[in-house]
Amino acid sequence: MQSKSLAVAGLVVVSFASGTMNQYFYPGLNMSPIDLWLLPVYSFLIFWWYYADSIQRGYKRTPWLNIGVVTMAALALPYYFFRSRGLKRGALATLTMLGAFIVSGVLALGGQYATYFALQS
Repeated sequence: MQSKSLAVAGLVVVSFASGTMNQYFYPGLNMSPIDLWLLPVYSFLIFWWYYADSIQRGYKRTPWLNIGVVTMAALALPYYFFRSRGLKRGALATLTMLGAFIVSGVLALGGQYATYFALQS
């Protein structure tokens, strides 16, 4: 399996597990301490995907862009997409990233519902 695919699979697992743990340990809270503990994991997986993608595309990463991807991925990744792919494909990649953020939230919500119903039965 490719490195980028492993990073995406990791994001899927962590998103679902985040919702599951939030519902189990802190039911009813919108933001729990688990979210803060998983933030470095999300950052690592996003950076891993960015690192593998930049190698695949032959894009020379700068230290500031690396820091930006780790600290503010929602702003730094669109910059990277437009620089590495051009206008049209960069816009498509940015829309895909926004869709991935939405899917991550839906997976977390799915984890919450799965845990809620498992605990109720």
